[in-house]
Amino acid sequence: MASEFSENHPKLWKWRLEWLAQTGIEKIAGLLPGALVFKIGETLGGLAWHFLAERRQVVLRNLRIALHNEYDLPALRIMARQSFRRTGANLLSALHTAALGADQIDKIVTVENPELVEEALRHSPGVVLLPCHMGNWEILTRIHRTFPPGHANGALYRPLNNPLLDARVLTQREKDGTRLFSKRDSFHAITGFLREGGILGILADQRVGQQGERVRFFGRLTRASPLPSLIARRSKSEVLGMSLITEAPGKWRIRYHPLMGPATTANCMEAIERSMKASPLDVFWLQERWKMYLRPTRSVSEWLGTDSLGSGKPHRALLWLPGTPAGWQLPQEWTHPDVIYEVVPLGGCSVSLQQLEKIDASNTLPIDYILTCNASKALATAAYRLSIPLISLP
Repeated sequence: MASEFSENHPKLWKWRLEWLAQTGIEKIAGLLPGALVFKIGETLGGLAWHFLAERRQVVLRNLRIALHNEYDLPALRIMARQSFRRTGANLLSALHTAALGADQIDKIVTVENPELVEEALRHSPGVVLLPCHMGNWEILTRIHRTFPPGHANGALYRPLNNPLLDARVLTQREKDGTRLFSKRDSFHAITGFLREGGILGILADQRVGQQGERVRFFGRLTRASPLPSLIARRSKSEVLGMSLITEAPGKWRIRYHPLMGPATTANCMEAIERSMKASPLDVFWLQERWKMYLRPTRSVSEWLGTDSLGSGKPHRALLWLPGTPAGWQLPQEWTHPDVIYEVVPLGGCSVSLQQLEKIDASNTLPIDYILTCNASKALATAAYRLSIPLISLP
């Protein structure tokens, strides 16, 4: 495969080393029992908890938003650590299951309610499945034998940055007959696959940028990909959410979730939310799902829009006044119905990591960002240490 690239390509040796590392780990994991691989992954995830401070903040922040009003902060901190362990177990298990035969896959994956797929296919030519980055999600391209016979299995995928690894992963995912579509494939080819009776999986739970559609996800106003809704409506296909729940070390259970209403982006995200709530510890929380793309030149009203799309979990912001010029006030473009500001008044608080931690921990919801003018170095350092975005206006 390396011959496809110039020997002088600056990243070729990096790609080769990554390929060798993943291949080696897969070989070792494939020789061990699945339950043992799962437990080793748990141990590695527990070790990662101690060393990845920034990722700890991300996981805890996601859980504080998703499970607000369901657990208190001490319980969420425990769940964040458990989530690291489960994520390590599922990721290492994915390398183990990559080499298993179809008969072995049948023994470690069960389906709780397969009748929902059968019912969906009675009402539409194809089905759009909305799995999450949850459990051993890499195994989802290999579950074609759980579907009604006569229906092709497909999935959308994002090519890896390493072309050597991408070619290997592509081959693994396609070896059981799964047809993979990337952003290079035409929209017509994807919808045509569904119209011909295909079952297509789309991972759409993670964050998107400014181009996403505004929806509420776990009650929080954010942006989400409109692609599943668009594909389903254009192909006249039914949509099902999909959980992948750890049932025992090295074994997983699929649960389908019907859409509550038409195939809008909001309803698709609500089905994904129910899928994730079926087993929050199995969810891959290491990406900051509710990240706000803010900067001094991009205000909160530009990111969230002008209305609130109904009531839900608010955004929590800190208006930091110490050190700002006399008479400085909150600019209008930095207000929004979904944003609640907590004000630190002039002379009301010294800048320290401990003080900022105390303010953040006073509510289960995390501080989404700090807004100030001419931020001090001490404030910038404390915000950075806690992974809280700091917007300093001129």
